[in-house]
Amino acid sequence: MATTAGLPTARWRPSRPAAAGIGLVAALVVLIGLEAADVVMRGPDSVVLNWMLAHRSGGLTSLAVAVTDSGTSPVLFPLVAAAGVLVYLRTERWAPGLAALAVVVVGVLSRLGLATLVGDARPPSADRLVAVSGFSFPSGHAATSALVAGTLAWLLSLLLPGRPARVVIAAALGSWAVLVGLSRVYLGVHWVSDVLGSWLLAGAWLALLVAVGLRLARPTSPA
Repeated sequence: MATTAGLPTARWRPSRPAAAGIGLVAALVVLIGLEAADVVMRGPDSVVLNWMLAHRSGGLTSLAVAVTDSGTSPVLFPLVAAAGVLVYLRTERWAPGLAALAVVVVGVLSRLGLATLVGDARPPSADRLVAVSGFSFPSGHAATSALVAGTLAWLLSLLLPGRPARVVIAAALGSWAVLVGLSRVYLGVHWVSDVLGSWLLAGAWLALLVAVGLRLARPTSPA
C-alpha cells in the first residue's frame, strides 16, 4: 500500500468493466494502427492469399462457400436471443441475454462504421470466387461469426453444469468462427489482416460483456 506523508493510501485498481472499457479503446487504436500500416501489412496479406489461391480445389471451394454463408446466416441473431431466453428460465434474469444481443448488434455496427472510416480495398476481383460489395477491413463475416460464437459460448456457460462441457462448446463455436474467417481469405474476398482485425474487434466487445456479465447473471434474490 502506498503512503503519503506517512499515511497509508489505497492504490487505485480499475474495476472489471473499466478495465474492459480501456481494453476496448486499446483494441480500436490497434485496429486503426493496423490499417495505418497498410504498406507493411500487404506483404503478409499477399503471401497468405497467394498460398490460399495455390491450394484451391473444387471440394474445398464448396466447403468454403457453405462455411462462409453460415457466418451471416439469418438464424444467428435468433440463436443468441434463444440462448438468452434459456438463461432467463434458469436465473430469472433477462439482463444476460439482452447484454449478449446488444454486444452482437453494437459489435456489428461498429464494424460497419470502422469499415466506412477506413475505406480499404478488397483483393483483386480476379481472385474472388464469390460476389461481394463494400469495403474490405474489417471482415463482416469474420466479425459477426466471432461475436455470435463468443456470446453463445458465454450464455451457454451459464447453463452447462460442468467445465468440460463448457470447454467443448466454446471450442466448437470458436472453431466455427475461425473457419468462417479463413474461408473469406480462401474465397479471395478479404485479406488476412481484415480477418485478424475483425477478431480483435469482436474480442474487445466480448471482453466487455464478460467483464460485466457475472453481475448480470446473478439470480434474483428472493424477497
